[in-house]
Amino acid sequence: MHKCSHFPRCGGCSLLETAYPQQLSMKKQILQECFSSLNVTIKEIVASPEPWFYRHKVQLPFGFDKKRGGLVLGCYGTDSHTVVNQTGCFIQDKDLTAIASAVREWAKKCHLSPYNEQSGSGFLRHVLLRKGAGTGEILIGIVTNGEQHSGSRYFSNLLLKMSEDRIDKKSRIVGIVQNVNTRKTNVVLGEKEALWWGRPYLKEVLGALKFKVGLSTFFQVNPYQTPNLYDEVRKWVPQGTSVLDLYSGTGCIALWISSKATEVIGIEENRASVDAARIAAKLNKITNVKFIAGDTAQLLPAMTQKGYSVAVVDPPRKGLDSNVIKTITDSSLQRLIYVSCNPQSLARDITLFKNRFSVVSVQGFDMFPHTEHIETVAMMTRVGK
Repeated sequence: MHKCSHFPRCGGCSLLETAYPQQLSMKKQILQECFSSLNVTIKEIVASPEPWFYRHKVQLPFGFDKKRGGLVLGCYGTDSHTVVNQTGCFIQDKDLTAIASAVREWAKKCHLSPYNEQSGSGFLRHVLLRKGAGTGEILIGIVTNGEQHSGSRYFSNLLLKMSEDRIDKKSRIVGIVQNVNTRKTNVVLGEKEALWWGRPYLKEVLGALKFKVGLSTFFQVNPYQTPNLYDEVRKWVPQGTSVLDLYSGTGCIALWISSKATEVIGIEENRASVDAARIAAKLNKITNVKFIAGDTAQLLPAMTQKGYSVAVVDPPRKGLDSNVIKTITDSSLQRLIYVSCNPQSLARDITLFKNRFSVVSVQGFDMFPHTEHIETVAMMTRVGK
């Protein structure tokens, strides 16, 4: 067990000082409580192959602390927006922690001001760092409260030098991107980006698949556990079936299960994610997967009339839209594979499906060791089939 100087002030990992086997038992109990009203056997939680230094995406806010010499950078404190100045982290990839430290020193050296939520003033809002576990490529994102700063070439060259000196020799910084967010909002990223240096994406390899990952691209943050999660989904896809992948995001699940399906159709509302999914399909030369941009609730009724037998759903934390639940319930779909990051909304939705679908399996995955979060895959089949 690691001792962190920021615990428990930092809100990043509430279970850090709980032994890992006990964390898994606690998470299994959470699932058992959520599904207590259903006749469901909860299996042991699948442990993360790497419970330490697993996060390959780091998102940290800038702040101001007069006692610590002004600008600080780190996680928000527990139940607050006070920034805990990060000097180390046991769940982030080590290179990304080293770069975060370099970014803080770089910001001070360049006399760049941190964003103030109350006044809306200040230039630096967040740093967003991503690393490809399969390639060692690193992307640095600086989220700013304003357009491209004069002298950005000097800033980027200095940041590159200060960061390269601290990372592992097997790793490589491939791009520095400025993201502009001038809105008064808790949403981290804005819609405009400017490339300061290199390229605006990193290359990643997951299993046999290749991806291009940008600052805003959705990609699971734990690359060691993600293949286990996706394998669980693929396990429940019958060979040679046609599949609907709802809320398909950047297409990772659709591409992962494509080898077992005759056809996979992904539906995703975010057009940037659809573009990324199409690029990934082309990059991997997968031709039996197609991605459609649009609202799932609106597109699904027509899609269910086309003979698809299996649906994979991976909705937001709030769970499935009531219209989507009704459409699936009234459809001819025979199998539903539900991926969830929220056991409570998953249990609620399963209850709404129970007259038409029976639960075959519920499997929890620890994607986020040392936190209370659980990822779950539930498989349901139509009653009487």
